[in-house]
Amino acid sequence: MAGSDHVPARRLIELAPHVLAPESAVRAGKAAAWSVLELALRAEADHAWWAFPVRADFVHAASATRLSVNGFWDGDRSWRVRFALPQPGEWTWSTTSSDPGLTGRSGRLSAEAPSAERIAANPNCRGHVRPSGDGRYFEYADGTPCFLLADTLWAANTARCGLAANGGGPFHTWLSDRLGKGFTAVLIQQVHGFGDLDHDPDGQRNEGGHLFLERDLSRLNAAHCRARDARFDAFWDAGLVCAAPVAWWGKTKHCVFSIEWARRLSAYQMVRYGAYGPIWCISGEYQYTFRDCGWTAADLDSLGQAAQSCNAFRRPMSIHPSGSTRWPAPHNAQSSRPFQESGWLDHHWLQTGQSIANLHYVAERCTENCALEPARPVFCAEAYYERVAADDPERAYHQRWQPWTAFLNGACGYGYGAVGIWQFYDPDDPAGETGKAELKMAVPRWQEALAAPGSAAMRYVRDFLTACEWWRLEPWRDRLRVDGGANPFPTETDISPPHAAAIPAGLCVVYVPRGNAGRTIEIEGLAAGAWRAAWLSPRDGSQRPEPAAPRGAGTWTIPPRPEGGGEDWVLVLKRGEEQRLA
Repeated sequence: MAGSDHVPARRLIELAPHVLAPESAVRAGKAAAWSVLELALRAEADHAWWAFPVRADFVHAASATRLSVNGFWDGDRSWRVRFALPQPGEWTWSTTSSDPGLTGRSGRLSAEAPSAERIAANPNCRGHVRPSGDGRYFEYADGTPCFLLADTLWAANTARCGLAANGGGPFHTWLSDRLGKGFTAVLIQQVHGFGDLDHDPDGQRNEGGHLFLERDLSRLNAAHCRARDARFDAFWDAGLVCAAPVAWWGKTKHCVFSIEWARRLSAYQMVRYGAYGPIWCISGEYQYTFRDCGWTAADLDSLGQAAQSCNAFRRPMSIHPSGSTRWPAPHNAQSSRPFQESGWLDHHWLQTGQSIANLHYVAERCTENCALEPARPVFCAEAYYERVAADDPERAYHQRWQPWTAFLNGACGYGYGAVGIWQFYDPDDPAGETGKAELKMAVPRWQEALAAPGSAAMRYVRDFLTACEWWRLEPWRDRLRVDGGANPFPTETDISPPHAAAIPAGLCVVYVPRGNAGRTIEIEGLAAGAWRAAWLSPRDGSQRPEPAAPRGAGTWTIPPRPEGGGEDWVLVLKRGEEQRLA
């Protein structure tokens, strides 16, 4: 992929038969369902970037399904309608506008179902991700459950995370590594902490320059947006689900956005990037907008409503919380649950805190949010990031403890993060960050952080859970007994309590952390019948058959852990002699 001004060949090839010049009349073409396509239009008059002076309506001939998509400004008098057709078949489209240059365009499209080979190569061809019918997990449009395992690349749009030409550049080094380690999603920032206005006066930090030219909110920088387009293209082509704040990160010393400007920017991002099928949140660390911007919960509600009104593809939407518990109630919950009753929110994001002392919140917050009614998918989007060894000698253990704990306590998604990767730190790059966060901790170069051992352990979480019907697992930690008593939740000083989840009739998974070598752990309520058992190593994914499997119903005592039980292990029980363990 070339630089930030490159329009991906994928869109050009599929759209070539019906790219619109101002004098075009009716054009016809072919496309694949769910592919990201564009109509290119040119206005006769000037319009503000936050205005949406053109709408395209797409109608499916057989079902009369209608899709209405606003066009977005792309520099000068250029406007684009970016869309994805949600089902195969014949479609007609037409544009409506008060601007003569934008209205009255029409055409036909034949959408083809993606082949099995294409779906296998790119799960995004299954269609946009949405909450499942029971509200417990995400699924693709074809009903296939989506296992959400994200890496955190907040600084994806920086020049130091550049794409370069022909698949080179640091971005592609990161992408290749994360795909190889089993990640299925990426967390990015749309606007980094208002930093496009507050930092880097030379405009080198972001590829394409500042989001706004000369710090003027009325002058959106189209080159910046095109650089971000290139990242979204790369994520989509790689089969990754993109999870992102709609517009910005809330934490800043100098808030330059009124709520009105925030609504405008949020709406624009929804229109420009909605066709890629992202998972949205309306702000990162939203509580800081109370402190730094003077906003209220009602303001954030209005922001969510404004974003949802431009959510043509009905992408999932939530809000990302601070990891602090010091905020006034109810905003001290490290989750989006204060907005549970808001009409724009359809799933929950968690941030459980950036310290070892906060690890225990992973189990607590997942459990609390999964218990809310109505049920909504719970995404542990930000947990304790992996540090360099000097900061956390047990970093690999802490990193694998968190996803196993999250998934077995009801989360349907988990976001891994590493210091050095989230900010894509490169001290030799003139655009590199050297802010307070970097001065307070020993931040490794991104190349070193990429190889942090905790990231490799994510592969084994995904490999095991996706080999079984993970979306049917029910938290069972209350079915565990430890030394004859109830299984407690982890605490600030003790994260050894085990976790379990089960498909009651046939599968039980128990994560046994370190610190349980001398303890007796029992499982209550196993279904009658023969079970098979094995120990799974969360360090390398290897399995060891366990001959002491349960043979009947009721309570069963877990056998001693391998190798003396000093390390963490995952016990896998499957009912039925003929069944193979995952």
